[in-house]
Amino acid sequence: MKKLIIGVLLAGLALCFAAAAEPAPKIGAEAPALELPSVGGQTFTLIEFKGKKVILTFFASWSKTCQDELRALADIYSNRKPAFEILAVSFDKKSKDLKTYLAETDPPFPILVDKKLSTLDTFQILIIPTTFCVNGDGVIEKIFVDFDDNVKQAIEEWQKS
Repeated sequence: MKKLIIGVLLAGLALCFAAAAEPAPKIGAEAPALELPSVGGQTFTLIEFKGKKVILTFFASWSKTCQDELRALADIYSNRKPAFEILAVSFDKKSKDLKTYLAETDPPFPILVDKKLSTLDTFQILIIPTTFCVNGDGVIEKIFVDFDDNVKQAIEEWQKS
């Protein structure tokens, strides 16, 4: 009987934790709130870009695929429309590694730092890079997991629409 009661209690706890977990962001839903410092120390929020399209990407400097994506986003950014921004969120644990990478690449858009990895849960990031295309109303229009030429083309087309 004790085992049954313990089992029921554990199952109840598991359901409580599952209910408390944030739902995964979906296309057509409002993007979760975001407030993080940049490498330079300035704090950025996603809401401050209301009225502009935003590409929000999550990366780590040690990932070759993330490096490829950031290079491609830098190219897209240089040809962007005025009402368009890119925010890149780093999951690098060592700020020295991130700063070394940024010194070599010098991306033209803000690099935000998530030392507490809080956005992993908020945005349900399982694979890096993961990229969200958010419209001017703050609604997610596209989500890309990983990066290749097809993703680059889709981001370019979305940015121009």
